[in-house]
Amino acid sequence: MAAVDAYSPCPCGSGQKFKWCCHKAESYVDRAERLDRNGQHEAALGVVNDGLTKYPDVPWLHIRKAVSMLALEKPQEAKAAIGELLRQHPDHLGAIVLNFRLMLETGDVAGAVAQFQNAFARAADAASRTRFASLAAMLGTVLPKVGLAASAIKHLELAKSLAAPDDTMWIDSALPRARANPALSAWIKNPYKLSKAPEGLGDEARRQFEQAIGWADLGQWAHAASAFELLSADRAAAVEADRNLGLCRLWLGDHPGALEALRRSLADPRVKAKPTTDAVDLEALCQTLDDRAGDDPVEEVELSWPIRDRAGLLTRLTADKRCVETAGDEDEEEAAAGRPARSETFLLLDRPKLDAAKPGLKPADLPLVVGQIAVGPDAVTLRTRDDGRLNEAIDGFTSVADKTIPPAQPRTKVIGTISRADLVLDVVCFPPSDLPPADREKLTTALLSDQINNLWPETPLVYLEGKTPNAAAKAGGYELPLRAAFLLFEESGRQWEAQPDWSALRTRLKVPVEPPIDHASVVIADVQLGRLALLDPKRLDDDRLVSLYERAQTWGLPDVLLKAAREITTRRKLLERDRFPVFSVYTDLAMAEAGERRRDAALEWARKGRGVDPQARRSVAAASWDMLELQIQMMTDEPENWVPELVVVMNRYERDQDATRLVLSRLVQAGLIRLTQSENESEGMVADSSLLQHLIARYGPRVQTATGEVGVSATRGGIWTPEAPVGGSGGVWTPGSSPKPAPADKPRIILPGQ
Repeated sequence: MAAVDAYSPCPCGSGQKFKWCCHKAESYVDRAERLDRNGQHEAALGVVNDGLTKYPDVPWLHIRKAVSMLALEKPQEAKAAIGELLRQHPDHLGAIVLNFRLMLETGDVAGAVAQFQNAFARAADAASRTRFASLAAMLGTVLPKVGLAASAIKHLELAKSLAAPDDTMWIDSALPRARANPALSAWIKNPYKLSKAPEGLGDEARRQFEQAIGWADLGQWAHAASAFELLSADRAAAVEADRNLGLCRLWLGDHPGALEALRRSLADPRVKAKPTTDAVDLEALCQTLDDRAGDDPVEEVELSWPIRDRAGLLTRLTADKRCVETAGDEDEEEAAAGRPARSETFLLLDRPKLDAAKPGLKPADLPLVVGQIAVGPDAVTLRTRDDGRLNEAIDGFTSVADKTIPPAQPRTKVIGTISRADLVLDVVCFPPSDLPPADREKLTTALLSDQINNLWPETPLVYLEGKTPNAAAKAGGYELPLRAAFLLFEESGRQWEAQPDWSALRTRLKVPVEPPIDHASVVIADVQLGRLALLDPKRLDDDRLVSLYERAQTWGLPDVLLKAAREITTRRKLLERDRFPVFSVYTDLAMAEAGERRRDAALEWARKGRGVDPQARRSVAAASWDMLELQIQMMTDEPENWVPELVVVMNRYERDQDATRLVLSRLVQAGLIRLTQSENESEGMVADSSLLQHLIARYGPRVQTATGEVGVSATRGGIWTPEAPVGGSGGVWTPGSSPKPAPADKPRIILPGQ
């Protein structure tokens, strides 16, 4: 390698000058790097060990040892090498970063969080803390993959606060995506605030409480948690300290620790006697986080039999009305070679499937799925639950299989457990295939509503200390967890076509309705995300209505967003405000309808939005509305219906650079143009338009051109790209334009600003 300048930063990442850090071991590192590049990792490791014998305190040698260990696929030994370096130099940033990456790659997420907190807390000033922005952002992208979404959002927020202003581009996209994930419960992603020091604290305890809040505000949640844990022994501080301790542990990704502290805070007699809405919200958070199966869980089992006659078994399963074939676990190579799939799967129903919908069909008439059958090359398995219907499921399968399997007891393996509460809500039915989608949705949600009304009140629940809701209501003292349970039920069931009778169920269990929110004085930003659905948009003034819409959009609350958007469309003066996001409001409404495949309703929202948008006559805004209509058609129509319209839109804006940029970006979002890195790095990102060209060639409008040839566009082909003159031929070719020489590689478009 080229010699490192003596006064440049040391390659080990310590931040010191090379001359005063790892200079003396340069020859060993040079030889080891050359050997590693040649694939001689064992030899490289030997050189590094020789260097460490002579210079055991040189960081670069420890890092090279870790690199060689990774090349030899020995991650634990690599971690040990970095661990030794960190024992010698605890603040060595290069070692911290490498160890951090090793922990994430080996699945030690908790260890990575702990190391980040330890190193981050030792950073002396704001300038040194800025160096941790990338590590916080890395955690923010990894934590959701292990089910720690609240911690992920908090780490991304920390990364954004630490990063330099010109270095937040990818955080600026990752953080909004994490917040707006509609699959996350509002109680998980709510931006909780720590409690202030309560009244009645002594001076020293108050100082410690406020210091802990300061640490938490800096992102030093481990330090803050330790301080709050000590303060929880003080009765005057216990409720607030335990609450804050639980939130800090939540942000650290320690769900069991968070549950322990939050539940201790909520169990305080002062809280249980008169539950506040904050206490109910925290209990809802606890119920969302708590994955305990309880004292009497239901086992999920897998039963397997050897196969005597595979073809006969498949024939019998296909013919039996209690079995429904589903997509199999097919290997692409096997399929390409014309060989059968590794396994073919069927759903096992508790009764014969309905061939057609009959008048007066009720939820109780729907066949329920009781298991899944997988037919492999030599064995068949049945996955089901031991919920009292196990023998019924086994008998149902064996009667179908008959002599294609031996009459022996199956091999049984427990593959997991599920709580009784989850079992109530985990109901899968099989409605008739000819049932209209709206009727299907109504019937299936009615079935789930029946489960909630009839089975849930008799189900022992962990958060009721093993009692059933009926028993808890009779015993008294369970208002807090029951209120939280209703909030969660209502959150998940808000979009159901058939709703449980919440009012009757509350009355039966003596659970009060949540206190109303004063619509005239409410501060939208202060309302818990899960309670925004309790607001009636019609009762909000314009400013609060817009705040509700924007907050629901930021945090991915689709039901709240659509209610607010619908109300906004009724207020003409609001829509006429300068710079009001008319396009965003109508796009949300249109895409919601398109997602349900209600094409005409979606296009009607787009038409209405175009009609009220003050900017609609400007070319870029007009292109936005055109592309929205096309996106709706892409979601609901076949290509032969929307591709001709796409060609018309592309040609309509070929002379307008700004509108063309917007069209191109929408085509990228739709996946019709694929971005790739240019071989010439100075060109940045380029776009592969081959899929778009294929669709245009196959489905574009076919007319006869002036020359008598058959083309796909009645107008001049091509759309503008930055390397071509406006109105000239660009990188997207449309049949009907002048033919271009065949490119050596894939056709490309250089996108503006990329």
